[in-house]
Formats: sequence, structure tokens, C-alpha cells
Amino acid sequence: MQSEVGGSIEPILDVDLDPDAERWAGATWVGQVDEADLEGDRLKLVGGFGFANARLLVWRSGQPVGFIELAVADGTVRVGDAEVAIRQLPEIAPPSPVAEFPPISVVVCTRDRPDQLRDVLNSLSELDYPEFELLVVDNNPVSGLTPPVVASFAEKPVRLLEARGQGLSISRNVGVNGATHDIIAFTDDDVVVEMSWLRNLAYGFARDARVACVCGMVPSAELATPAQSYFDRRVDWARGCAPATFDLADPPDDDPLFPLRVARYGTGANFAVRKDAVLAIGGFDEGMGIGSPTGGGEDIDLFIRILIAGQILAREPSAIVWHRHRRTAEDLAVQIRNYGLGLGAWATKLVLRPRTLGMVLRRLGPGIRHIRDVTVVDQTDTVDNDPGLDALNKQEVSGVINGPLALARARLAGRKARPLRKRDTQLARAFDFRGDQMWGDSGSSIVAGRLALGAVVVSLLGSLGAVEALPTVVLGLVVGAFVLCGPGSLIMSWFTHVQPVVVAGLVPVLSIAACILVVSGLLMAGLYAPTFVLLSLTIATTVIALARCNYLARHVAQVHP
Repeated sequence: MQSEVGGSIEPILDVDLDPDAERWAGATWVGQVDEADLEGDRLKLVGGFGFANARLLVWRSGQPVGFIELAVADGTVRVGDAEVAIRQLPEIAPPSPVAEFPPISVVVCTRDRPDQLRDVLNSLSELDYPEFELLVVDNNPVSGLTPPVVASFAEKPVRLLEARGQGLSISRNVGVNGATHDIIAFTDDDVVVEMSWLRNLAYGFARDARVACVCGMVPSAELATPAQSYFDRRVDWARGCAPATFDLADPPDDDPLFPLRVARYGTGANFAVRKDAVLAIGGFDEGMGIGSPTGGGEDIDLFIRILIAGQILAREPSAIVWHRHRRTAEDLAVQIRNYGLGLGAWATKLVLRPRTLGMVLRRLGPGIRHIRDVTVVDQTDTVDNDPGLDALNKQEVSGVINGPLALARARLAGRKARPLRKRDTQLARAFDFRGDQMWGDSGSSIVAGRLALGAVVVSLLGSLGAVEALPTVVLGLVVGAFVLCGPGSLIMSWFTHVQPVVVAGLVPVLSIAACILVVSGLLMAGLYAPTFVLLSLTIATTVIALARCNYLARHVAQVHP
């Protein structure tokens, strides 16, 4: 007797690999099904021919209850097998009621990927939500690739913002500043968004009045290549459908690593925050994330800072964004190394702060065991079919080791840890050479300001050389520091559009030259008074450098209001 086909299921993504290439034997068809739609003997998987396995996300009463894995035969799966697998899934509590859905600003950060941006804007513009706005942050405005895509959605509530400084965190901070609504949802330009995404994020905020951040679930949208399967097994973005709330004052009993087991929360492709909460902690760390020296980690850094600030973070798996993983080992290698860099940079931040250092030390043992467990994943079939994947663990370890150095480079480049923090004192504002600008908007002012401020410091130290009671070694050090760096730093604050190594080389040359010229001129005038000359030089350098600092701070505010 022929089996009855009870319906069909569309894939999350159309698998458009090379039609002449043989499909990988381990490829998995990915889709979703509502439990109420299970009927007949078999379900047809659209585009399912050639697949041996299928992964289905099961929905019940508008909520996801879990994933099931089924065998595929002739592009179909058995309904009976699906029903048996569904009965093994845990019960999921219904969402919290929402009296009124708040308006939400959706931020999509992009950089020169017009085709992917068009796809995600198509899905976002059709979201099932009462009131929302779409903000596209272009992280490379000079390319001109993004504006035409945004212009094609002119009839939708879409706005284009520019982030001139390179980096995902900078783009997200621009989105925070430009958002109209109190709740801001973030996603990427390489995802597929469920129509109920915003509605279910709102359920997360309704779980507690103190919830400041809600993380949704990010399952794999496609598992057609060994690289995609490798990455799917390596990350924990979609390991369960049970919602949860996390509060530093009420740690879960079953997690000795809390709050440092960040995989339990979510990832940067799918989360929402309250604008006032993000501003209160200073925004996203500019030194972290794609496009910065650290390559990643800005999302987990923000989640931990929100918890440490006393806010509640909610995990709402029903708010789903499907992620397109990299298809090749070559593309994945870059992503894996960036993850390692971000993790190493984030760990560095934790150990540099006394409060979080204590957290790390108290959780060191469980942390080592956790790292060992998550890295021991059976990847035999993926590595055998794509040998390039075998080196990815080394890439990640290398990234972690280099993370501290990458964070140091970010800080030296002027990338702030809390760029959206407002300066509270007049003195702080006087030396704020960036004003409220994102990194990159006033990069030359940052360098110039630091040089001028350095001139102030070494000049004040140099003035101690006039105190004859000091030991000879101390006198030599302070006077030498001033002669080598003082006047030269001040002079170079007017010439910042050169390579940093050139600036570093010219500072001592110009500084020594300036001192020689002044002393030679005074000697030619018949004035020989070393103490007087030193004090005059240091005082003049300090006064001019302070005036230069004040000018730079005011200039940024005027040029970038």
C-alpha cells in the first residue's frame, strides 16, 4: 500500500550548492513544523531529495518545543517517527502575558554585503509586530554599496545611519544613539528572521520588570557542508528551547560557572536591550567585535556587564533568528580565529578588573573542565570529508593566546571600553579629545590630544629637575624624559596624519632639537642659568600643551556637534 503524504515543509534556506557536485553524505535538511500540522503517513521535504537526514524545529501553540532528527527517504520523513521524537521533548512553559507590546528599534549593521542586506530587510519589513523601526548602520559609507539597497525600501520604516569608524561595536553604538525607541533589537545581515521574532522578544522583557537584555535562539539555517556541520556542533546557540532569566543576585544552583558560561545566554546575532541600560554601562566596547583588532567578543562582554550592573538577562528561545554558517573551511577559519581572539580579549578584561578577577579565580576549576568538555566534540566525519577543518582548533587556540595583545592594540588605537559614557566633570570633558564621537570620526584629534597630554606629564616631571635636593639618578631621569619627549610631543600634536612609528621616531628628535635651539640661543645671549632655563622650558611647554588640549577638545565638539 502506498504511503499517504500528509503535507510538505519548506526548508529554512534553499540549498543552492553547485548542482554538478555530489552532495555530502552527512548533509542535513533543515526546516520547521507545527505539531498540529502532522498528518498522514509521511511529510514531504521540499528540496529534500538527496538528503539522508532532516532536522526539524517543532512548534506548539506558537512556541518552539525542541528539535528532532529524522531519517529521510525519497525526500520525505515518517510522521510516526516525528510523533515518537516529539514525545521525548520536554514540556515548555507558555510565555508571559504582555499587556501592551512596546515599540522597538531594530538595528542591522552591515558592511558591503548588499545582496544579503536586501534579503534580511525583506524579512524584517514584514515582521508581525505593531510598531517598530529599522535602522541600517553602514560600516563603510565610502563604498556606496549600502544606500541603494536601503533606498529600495523607501516605503518601509527604514533609516540609514553611517559609522565611519571600522568595527561592529562602533556600528552598534551608532545604532544605539540613533534609535528612537527604548528597546533596541540587534541582528546581522546574514540571517533569516522569523516573523514572530519581535513579538517573542517582547515576551522576554515581560518576564520581569528588571529585564534589561533578552537573547533569542540562533539555530543553524543550513547544514549542507562539512564546515557548516562542524560549526553547528561546536557552538551552543540552539541547545534547548526552555526560557530562563539570569540574575547575579540569584545564581542558578546547577551552574558553578555562572555568570561566566555565556553560551547559556545567546549570541550577538539575536538579542535586544533597553537603551537606558546600554547607555548606563557605556555602550559596546569599541576594542571588541568584528572589524576591531580583537575580532569578536563584544556580545558576551555586553551580556556580562549588564549582569554585573545588577540587571536581569532573559533567554527567550522562541525569538528565533536562523544563521547562515560559513560553507567552507577557509571561510570558517577566519571566523573561528576571531572567536578565539574575542574570547582571549574578553578573558583579559575579566582578570584586569578586581571584581571580575575574583569571579574568574573562584570558577577556575569548573572553567577548565568546561573548556575541555566543549572542545571534545566528535568531528570525525566532518574532518574526514574536509581536511581543512582539522586545523580549526589550533586557529581558535592561537586566537585566544593573542587576544590580550589584540586588546592592547585596540586600546592604543583609541578604542574605548565605554564610549557612550558621559563625562561628569569639567576636567574630564576638558581632556576628552573625542567628545561624543565614535572611534574614527575624530581619530587625528585623539592622537594629537594624547601627544599634548603626554607633553604636559613629562614637562611637569621635568620641572622636578630644578629641585636640587633630589638624588642625581632621579634628576637625570626626569630631565632626560623631558628632553626626549616634552617639546617633541607637543610639536607632533600638530602633525598626526603620519604613521605611528614615524611619530614615535620624530618625537625624541624634535624634542632634543628644540631644547638645543633654546639653550643655544640663551647662551648666545649671554645667559647661563641651567635651573632657570629648565623651569622656563618646562613651564612654557606645560602651558602651551594645556592650551592645545583645551583647543582639541573644543574643536571636536564644534566640528562634530
